[in-house]
Amino acid sequence: MRTRVKICGITRAEDAAAAAELGVDAIGLNFFAGPRQIPLDWAYEILSAIPPFVTPVALTSGPTTQFPKAPTIGEIQYGNATAGRAPLPIWTFQYYGTSLFLAQIAEKSRCAVWGVCRISEGDIAPQIVAYLQSISFRPGVIVIDAANGFQLGGTGQQMDWRELRDAVWLCLQKELFFHMILAGGLTPENVAEAIRIARPYAVDVSSGVEVAGKPGVKDRVKMRDFIQAAQGA
Repeated sequence: MRTRVKICGITRAEDAAAAAELGVDAIGLNFFAGPRQIPLDWAYEILSAIPPFVTPVALTSGPTTQFPKAPTIGEIQYGNATAGRAPLPIWTFQYYGTSLFLAQIAEKSRCAVWGVCRISEGDIAPQIVAYLQSISFRPGVIVIDAANGFQLGGTGQQMDWRELRDAVWLCLQKELFFHMILAGGLTPENVAEAIRIARPYAVDVSSGVEVAGKPGVKDRVKMRDFIQAAQGA
Protein backbone atom coordinates (compact mmCIF):
# COMPACT_ATOMS: atom_id res chain seq x y z
CA MET A 1 0.00 0.00 0.00
CA ARG A 2 1.46 3.34 -1.01
CA THR A 3 2.03 6.13 1.46
CA ARG A 4 -0.41 9.01 1.15
CA VAL A 5 0.82 12.60 0.85
CA LYS A 6 -0.58 15.80 2.33
CA ILE A 7 0.85 19.21 1.46
CA CYS A 8 0.01 21.66 4.20
CA GLY A 9 0.10 25.43 4.52
CA ILE A 10 -1.46 26.08 1.11
CA THR A 11 -2.13 29.79 0.68
CA ARG A 12 -2.66 30.13 -3.08
CA ALA A 13 -5.11 28.57 -5.54
CA GLU A 14 -2.35 27.97 -8.08
CA ASP A 15 -0.37 25.92 -5.56
CA ALA A 16 -3.44 23.83 -4.71
CA ALA A 17 -4.05 23.16 -8.39
CA ALA A 18 -0.41 22.22 -8.97
CA ALA A 19 -0.36 19.87 -5.98
CA ALA A 20 -3.51 18.13 -7.22
CA GLU A 21 -2.08 17.80 -10.73
CA LEU A 22 1.08 16.24 -9.29
CA GLY A 23 -0.92 13.59 -7.42
CA VAL A 24 -1.27 14.83 -3.85
CA ASP A 25 -3.91 13.13 -1.68
CA ALA A 26 -4.76 16.06 0.60
CA ILE A 27 -4.03 19.74 1.09
CA GLY A 28 -4.01 21.64 4.38
CA LEU A 29 -5.34 25.16 4.94
CA ASN A 30 -4.31 26.89 8.16
CA PHE A 31 -7.04 29.14 9.57
CA PHE A 32 -5.72 29.92 13.00
CA ALA A 33 -2.00 30.61 13.55
CA GLY A 34 1.45 31.11 12.08
CA PRO A 35 2.95 32.54 8.90
CA ARG A 36 0.73 30.36 6.66
CA GLN A 37 -2.55 31.41 8.23
CA ILE A 38 -5.20 32.49 5.74
CA PRO A 39 -8.61 34.17 6.22
CA LEU A 40 -11.71 32.06 5.77
CA ASP A 41 -12.78 33.93 2.65
CA TRP A 42 -9.72 32.66 0.76
CA ALA A 43 -10.87 29.08 1.11
CA TYR A 44 -13.53 29.16 -1.60
CA GLU A 45 -11.06 30.20 -4.30
CA ILE A 46 -8.40 27.71 -3.19
CA LEU A 47 -10.77 24.76 -2.95
CA SER A 48 -12.38 25.63 -6.27
CA ALA A 49 -8.97 24.90 -7.81
CA ILE A 50 -8.81 21.25 -6.69
CA PRO A 51 -10.62 18.30 -8.30
CA PRO A 52 -12.68 15.62 -6.54
CA PHE A 53 -10.85 13.07 -4.36
CA VAL A 54 -8.28 15.56 -3.12
CA THR A 55 -9.15 15.94 0.56
CA PRO A 56 -9.27 19.48 2.00
CA VAL A 57 -7.98 19.55 5.59
CA ALA A 58 -8.74 22.57 7.77
CA LEU A 59 -6.32 23.39 10.60
CA THR A 60 -7.70 25.03 13.72
CA SER A 61 -7.65 24.83 17.49
CA GLY A 62 -10.98 26.48 18.04
CA PRO A 63 -10.92 29.54 20.34
CA THR A 64 -8.36 29.07 23.12
CA THR A 65 -6.42 31.29 25.51
CA GLN A 66 -3.46 31.18 23.15
CA PHE A 67 -5.56 31.61 20.00
CA PRO A 68 -8.76 33.44 21.03
CA LYS A 69 -9.74 34.25 17.43
CA ALA A 70 -9.22 30.77 16.02
CA PRO A 71 -12.38 29.76 14.15
CA THR A 72 -14.57 26.92 15.30
CA ILE A 73 -15.27 23.96 13.05
CA GLY A 74 -18.77 25.29 12.43
CA GLU A 75 -17.44 28.68 11.34
CA ILE A 76 -15.11 27.02 8.87
CA GLN A 77 -17.89 24.83 7.52
CA TYR A 78 -20.47 27.56 7.04
CA GLY A 79 -19.11 30.97 7.98
CA ASN A 80 -17.31 31.53 4.70
CA ALA A 81 -20.35 30.95 2.52
CA THR A 82 -21.22 34.26 0.90
CA ALA A 83 -24.29 35.41 -0.99
CA GLY A 84 -24.83 33.18 -3.99
CA ARG A 85 -22.29 30.59 -2.82
CA ALA A 86 -23.00 27.23 -1.26
CA PRO A 87 -21.09 26.16 1.85
CA LEU A 88 -17.66 24.75 1.14
CA PRO A 89 -17.17 21.00 0.62
CA ILE A 90 -17.15 18.61 3.54
CA TRP A 91 -13.89 19.06 5.38
CA THR A 92 -11.54 16.94 7.35
CA PHE A 93 -10.31 18.81 10.43
CA GLN A 94 -6.80 18.76 11.87
CA TYR A 95 -7.47 19.84 15.43
CA TYR A 96 -4.75 21.26 17.66
CA GLY A 97 -4.93 21.11 21.42
CA THR A 98 -5.91 18.55 24.02
CA SER A 99 -9.62 19.15 24.29
CA LEU A 100 -11.71 16.85 26.45
CA PHE A 101 -14.58 17.90 24.19
CA LEU A 102 -12.98 16.57 21.01
CA ALA A 103 -15.44 13.68 20.78
CA GLN A 104 -18.39 16.07 20.98
CA ILE A 105 -16.76 18.35 18.42
CA ALA A 106 -16.32 15.44 16.02
CA GLU A 107 -19.88 14.20 16.55
CA LYS A 108 -21.47 17.62 16.22
CA SER A 109 -19.56 18.58 13.07
CA ARG A 110 -20.20 15.19 11.44
CA CYS A 111 -16.75 15.42 9.90
CA ALA A 112 -13.55 13.48 10.31
CA VAL A 113 -11.36 15.00 13.02
CA TRP A 114 -7.64 14.25 13.21
CA GLY A 115 -5.75 14.71 16.43
CA VAL A 116 -2.33 16.39 16.49
CA CYS A 117 0.35 15.12 18.87
CA ARG A 118 3.37 17.43 19.03
CA ILE A 119 6.53 15.64 20.11
CA SER A 120 9.15 17.53 22.11
CA GLU A 121 12.51 16.31 23.43
CA GLY A 122 12.39 13.12 25.47
CA ASP A 123 10.90 9.66 25.01
CA ILE A 124 8.23 9.60 22.33
CA ALA A 125 5.95 6.78 23.50
CA PRO A 126 4.92 8.42 26.82
CA GLN A 127 4.08 11.63 24.94
CA ILE A 128 1.75 9.82 22.55
CA VAL A 129 0.06 7.96 25.42
CA ALA A 130 -0.31 11.18 27.40
CA TYR A 131 -1.89 12.86 24.38
CA LEU A 132 -4.39 10.05 23.94
CA GLN A 133 -5.26 10.28 27.63
CA SER A 134 -5.85 14.02 27.33
CA ILE A 135 -8.70 13.73 24.85
CA SER A 136 -12.09 12.14 25.23
CA PHE A 137 -11.92 9.64 22.39
CA ARG A 138 -9.48 7.72 20.21
CA PRO A 139 -9.08 9.47 16.88
CA GLY A 140 -8.56 7.13 13.98
CA VAL A 141 -5.84 9.44 12.65
CA ILE A 142 -3.10 11.25 14.55
CA VAL A 143 -0.70 13.72 13.00
CA ILE A 144 2.60 13.32 14.82
CA ASP A 145 4.71 16.44 14.46
CA ALA A 146 7.94 17.70 15.96
CA ALA A 147 7.37 20.53 18.43
CA ASN A 148 9.37 23.74 18.16
CA GLY A 149 8.35 26.26 20.81
CA PHE A 150 5.01 27.91 20.15
CA GLN A 151 5.05 27.45 16.37
CA LEU A 152 2.49 24.86 15.33
CA GLY A 153 3.58 23.06 12.19
CA GLY A 154 5.81 24.13 9.33
CA THR A 155 8.80 24.29 11.65
CA GLY A 156 11.15 22.06 9.66
CA GLN A 157 11.95 20.29 12.94
CA GLN A 158 12.70 16.57 12.65
CA MET A 159 12.31 13.74 15.15
CA ASP A 160 13.96 10.34 15.59
CA TRP A 161 12.04 8.16 13.13
CA ARG A 162 13.28 4.87 14.58
CA GLU A 163 12.17 5.83 18.06
CA LEU A 164 8.84 6.95 16.64
CA ARG A 165 8.37 3.61 14.87
CA ASP A 166 9.04 1.75 18.12
CA ALA A 167 6.72 4.07 20.05
CA VAL A 168 3.84 3.50 17.65
CA TRP A 169 4.43 -0.26 17.81
CA LEU A 170 4.26 -0.07 21.60
CA CYS A 171 0.95 1.81 21.36
CA LEU A 172 -0.45 -0.85 19.04
CA GLN A 173 0.50 -3.54 21.55
CA LYS A 174 -1.46 -1.58 24.16
CA GLU A 175 -4.44 -1.62 21.73
CA LEU A 176 -4.05 2.10 21.07
CA PHE A 177 -4.59 1.87 17.33
CA PHE A 178 -4.45 4.84 14.97
CA HIS A 179 -3.29 5.73 11.48
CA MET A 180 -0.12 7.81 11.76
CA ILE A 181 0.54 10.86 9.61
CA LEU A 182 4.19 11.79 9.95
CA ALA A 183 5.15 15.47 9.86
CA GLY A 184 8.17 17.52 10.83
CA GLY A 185 11.32 18.24 8.86
CA LEU A 186 10.37 16.22 5.79
CA THR A 187 11.88 17.15 2.41
CA PRO A 188 12.11 15.60 -1.05
CA GLU A 189 15.57 14.36 -0.07
CA ASN A 190 14.65 12.54 3.16
CA VAL A 191 10.99 11.54 2.87
CA ALA A 192 11.70 8.11 1.35
CA GLU A 193 14.06 7.26 4.20
CA ALA A 194 11.51 8.50 6.76
CA ILE A 195 8.85 6.26 5.24
CA ARG A 196 11.09 3.20 5.14
CA ILE A 197 11.97 3.65 8.82
CA ALA A 198 8.78 4.94 10.47
CA ARG A 199 6.23 3.27 8.14
CA PRO A 200 3.55 5.95 8.43
CA TYR A 201 0.17 5.78 6.75
CA ALA A 202 0.81 9.23 5.28
CA VAL A 203 3.36 12.03 5.31
CA ASP A 204 2.69 15.73 5.76
CA VAL A 205 4.96 18.47 4.42
CA SER A 206 4.84 22.26 4.43
CA SER A 207 8.13 24.15 4.65
CA GLY A 208 10.01 21.33 2.91
CA VAL A 209 8.35 22.10 -0.44
CA GLU A 210 8.34 25.90 -0.27
CA VAL A 211 10.21 28.61 -2.10
CA ALA A 212 13.08 29.59 0.16
CA GLY A 213 12.19 32.47 2.45
CA LYS A 214 8.52 32.55 1.39
CA PRO A 215 6.30 30.67 3.86
CA GLY A 216 3.11 29.49 2.17
CA VAL A 217 4.47 29.78 -1.37
CA LYS A 218 5.02 26.29 -2.75
CA ASP A 219 7.73 25.25 -5.21
CA ARG A 220 6.27 23.08 -7.97
CA VAL A 221 9.50 21.14 -8.56
CA LYS A 222 9.90 20.42 -4.84
CA MET A 223 6.28 19.27 -4.61
CA ARG A 224 6.78 16.99 -7.61
CA ASP A 225 9.98 15.50 -6.19
CA PHE A 226 8.43 15.03 -2.74
CA ILE A 227 5.33 13.25 -4.05
CA GLN A 228 7.35 11.00 -6.34
CA ALA A 229 9.80 10.11 -3.56
CA ALA A 230 7.02 9.35 -1.08
CA GLN A 231 4.94 7.28 -3.50
CA GLY A 232 8.01 5.35 -4.63
CA ALA A 233 9.33 4.54 -1.14
